[in-house]
Amino acid sequence: MPARLFVIGNRDSDAAGARRHTAWQPEDSALVEAAQRGDAEAFAELVDRYHGQVYGLTARMCGAAEAEDLTQDIFLKALSALRRFQFHGEASFRTWLYRIAVNAAINELRRRKRRGQVLGPSLDEPLATEDGEVARELGDNSDDPYRAAVQTNLQHAVHEVLAGLTPKQRATLVLIDLQGLNYEEAARVLRCPLGTLKSRLVRARSAFAQRFADEKGQWLPEGARTAR
Repeated sequence: MPARLFVIGNRDSDAAGARRHTAWQPEDSALVEAAQRGDAEAFAELVDRYHGQVYGLTARMCGAAEAEDLTQDIFLKALSALRRFQFHGEASFRTWLYRIAVNAAINELRRRKRRGQVLGPSLDEPLATEDGEVARELGDNSDDPYRAAVQTNLQHAVHEVLAGLTPKQRATLVLIDLQGLNYEEAARVLRCPLGTLKSRLVRARSAFAQRFADEKGQWLPEGARTAR
């Protein structure tokens, strides 16, 4: 297997990866079939094609600090299980790969919970772009201490609210609201009926909104609640 297979350079954004995927040939099916025959270059192309999407999913569910290692593990698991994968019905390689990724992320969140280290994605971590990682631009608030304090506290509040969702709720929100999957594909990834997925999404959005509303008073800086 070429050494470059799991050596990642610049990461694709989800949108860029999707655009490149639609333009690339051969189709996933041809690459999968070649990889199943032992063609390492074919699997390397699948890794190149889907790395950005898998990395984005794991970063959003578990945080960027763990995302690279998780992404590597996910592709290794996919490689070891690839011979058992078959295209049939509405199955697709992306759905199958996302299922492996979601399961890996949920298992990581459960391990953290057992260790008392449940963490969520941080809004101040670098953004992954086509040109590599860049710092998030939050604007220059140096002349506005109030705004700077609100921005900092808001980041912590969102972090805490995300961390408070159950792994399945977080997975549902990430797949649909952040990764952009439609209901049908997300349901296949999570292996649940469409009605169950929609109900879970409603509960996840409601839980996030309620938790955020409950925390809202805490992330305003001291004195700001009455001053503004």
